[in-house]
Amino acid sequence: MGAPCIIIRTDSQVVAGQINKSFQARYPELAKYLMAYRKAESHFKGISVLNIPCSKIADVDALAKAAANNNPHPAHILYEVLHESAAQDNTIPGAVLAPVTAIATASDRRGPIIDILAGHSEDAPDIVAAQLH
Repeated sequence: MGAPCIIIRTDSQVVAGQINKSFQARYPELAKYLMAYRKAESHFKGISVLNIPCSKIADVDALAKAAANNNPHPAHILYEVLHESAAQDNTIPGAVLAPVTAIATASDRRGPIIDILAGHSEDAPDIVAAQLH
């Protein structure tokens, strides 16, 4: 994958515990993500997982507060909208995807750029060019 060693910082004690093998994945939805992680971890020489409280990670804290108050997320924080499960594994016959709840966000200046990257907008380059001038 290009990185011999990585550090994963998470605000989830459950996720950190599952990755460090001190917790078991009891729920099928979490077990799917853990299985996807286990496949990916073999590509690295070393992985460290740090559990950091949400309040200590400024961007995570800002996102959590924005979501809790139904406000637009901060403009300096980049994000990716997933259209399918990150733990989807087509190699398991009969695998069932866990439902993913869509998060409604307010439109902002990144909308046209995201549309371009996702291939959803034909006229988005003109809109972005107009906004840049």
